[in-house]
Amino acid sequence: MDADWSVECAADDPLVVVPWKNVTETITFIDLRAFPDALTEIPETQQSPALAAALRQWNQPDSPIFTAKCDLWAYPADLFDADDLPGFAFAHGGYIDLIQHAPDLFASFSAAEAQLRQWTEAARCLPTPNARCEWTLRRAWIAVPEHAPGLSSLETTYDKGFATTLYVWGYGASPQAAATTWASALDCLVDPVLTLGKGYNKLAGRIAEMPRVGE
Repeated sequence: MDADWSVECAADDPLVVVPWKNVTETITFIDLRAFPDALTEIPETQQSPALAAALRQWNQPDSPIFTAKCDLWAYPADLFDADDLPGFAFAHGGYIDLIQHAPDLFASFSAAEAQLRQWTEAARCLPTPNARCEWTLRRAWIAVPEHAPGLSSLETTYDKGFATTLYVWGYGASPQAAATTWASALDCLVDPVLTLGKGYNKLAGRIAEMPRVGE
C-alpha cells in the first residue's frame, strides 16, 4: 500500500477533542469502548461494514487505542489532487481518529511519532496496490471526568497529548470498485494497528515503572 505520514501540531492545525459535538449537537462522540452496542448509532458504520468492523476491533477492552471520530467520502477523477493515485476513475476515502489509551503514550510526542512511523512502515508492506493511506499526528485534548478530585461540575479541564488521524483511500473504475478497494485496505490495517499498538502499550508500562527525577 502507498503510505506516508505527517505531523500537524501547530497552534492553527485541527485539534482532536474528546468528547465532541457537531455545531447542531445532533452528532456527538460515542465511547465505543464503554458502549460497544452503540456502534450502530454511527451513520458511517451503517454505510460500511468494514468501518464498523474496524471500530469494533479498535475499541475492544484490551485494545491499546480507542477511536474518537470518523467520516467517509467519495469523488470522481476530475476532483483528484496531486496525492491521488493516477489512472483511476473514482476514489473512496475516509478517516478515523486513533488515540492511545495509555496516559504515558498519549502525553508523549516522541512515542506518538515513533508509533506513527511504525504504522506507516507496516502499511507499506501490505499487498493493496490500488489504495493508499496517510497517518497524521495531531494535538489532542481529552476532558477530565467531572468527578475528578478538585474539579467542580462547572469546570472542564483537559489532559493534553497526541492523536493520530488515519486517512485511507481506495481507487477503482467505478464508485463500487473504489469502495471495495477501500474496505479491503482498511481491513488489512486493523491487525497492524492493534499489534504494533500493544507493543507500545508495554513500553508505557516500563516508562511508568522508571524512577522520576528527584525521587
